[in-house]
Amino acid sequence: MGAEGSKIKEPTPSSGQFLCWAESLILGLGIPSSVWVISKLISTSIPAAVHGSPEQRFLFWLSAGVIVEWLFVVGLWFVLRLRGLSFRNIGVWRLGTWQAWVVALLFASLSIASNLRLLPRMQVPISNAFFPHGFHLAAALTMGITAGFCEEVLFRAFLMTQFAKAGYGKTMQVFVPGLAFGLAHAGYLNQGFLVWLGIMLPTAFLGMMWGIAYLLGRHSLVPSMVAHFLNDATALPWILFFMVTMR
Repeated sequence: MGAEGSKIKEPTPSSGQFLCWAESLILGLGIPSSVWVISKLISTSIPAAVHGSPEQRFLFWLSAGVIVEWLFVVGLWFVLRLRGLSFRNIGVWRLGTWQAWVVALLFASLSIASNLRLLPRMQVPISNAFFPHGFHLAAALTMGITAGFCEEVLFRAFLMTQFAKAGYGKTMQVFVPGLAFGLAHAGYLNQGFLVWLGIMLPTAFLGMMWGIAYLLGRHSLVPSMVAHFLNDATALPWILFFMVTMR
């Protein structure tokens, strides 16, 4: 075989654009679909997931999302390896710039403040969001670490990099992965359409803001990872605990 025949074809711009849109759908719709399947398997095979204590029911509800997100990250690791890349190539371990930290933490703070206002309605002291203990501490750490690492790797580092490689401008790099990030929270549809919409839209917006932080940090993920951890490890676990166990 000649030298020309042995060359590996480089992806064309059109194929790269198709790929990043397909990956957006896989993440935006595939994650909640997988969570639904795993949740059904758990609820049908483990009685405590349906009839257990509030803590047990919340634990099994949470475990479905945790399992799925880490499986997606493992799958991404293999995909990157096949492409001769690693997490380092998409900025996972980069510390970023001060501008990135300011933007990431600012919008995390606004989100946390918005969530905190709901705790008194649930008769939960606001201090519990920052100083949980026992079961709630474990739930907060599990949620914060999983969301802060897995979702940022998938939607910011990977998906935004894919849109950049496909030739899209910064607006599309931020907007579409942010929208996919919001759609990935479709698991809340079981709480009702309006509840889901009230969660999806702010989540998508927050994802876009962290996407801007990712770009401001010159493709560094640590600022948004830390911000995402703080957002999901404070008031949010209490809100979700109430939603899941008080239905």
